[in-house]
Amino acid sequence: MGDSDKVVDRRQFFKDLFYYVGNKAADYTSKKIDRIMPKGDYLRPPGAIEETEFLSLCTRCDECIMVCPAKAIKRYEGFMDVAIGTPVIKPKESPCVLCNGLLCIEACKDGALKPVDTVTQVKMGIARINKSQCFAWDDQDCHLCYIKCPLQDEALYQEDGKPVINEEKCVGCGICEYVCSTINSTCAIKTLPQG
Repeated sequence: MGDSDKVVDRRQFFKDLFYYVGNKAADYTSKKIDRIMPKGDYLRPPGAIEETEFLSLCTRCDECIMVCPAKAIKRYEGFMDVAIGTPVIKPKESPCVLCNGLLCIEACKDGALKPVDTVTQVKMGIARINKSQCFAWDDQDCHLCYIKCPLQDEALYQEDGKPVINEEKCVGCGICEYVCSTINSTCAIKTLPQG
């Protein structure tokens, strides 16, 4: 075996090693992000990119928080490193109102929030209805989520007086969850993050 054969083998060895170590590091980072910010506890503001990339681009400048007219965007107050200070929305406390111009996206200069052409292209999450806890599905007269939905008859429509979510059209603003929680002690709607 000549010297040139050893170089190729050695080069391939390091190439394989870096590939293996890189994949393990990516897996670890992904699992760490899931531990830091459990899915289901928060939504990202409109236009948010994929979570790992979002965390790397967001500088925690608070610009999106400051321009939010509904004061829906808050700083994440977690207990661990990478996610602290990033913008989140907790719909049960204060939903996104899909303000005219989506000011949070306009305020983001870091690229963590990407522009969308129309409000209907926003994808923060998807609302889910627990029919066993919903007044309307229990044949009571309640239409508040339907009345307040900013995409009424698109994202949320009614069948026989009962609310139904169109998952393809739901943008995940959380308004339905918020209004349901104001009248129902066991809120029948939960807005889950996209992805």
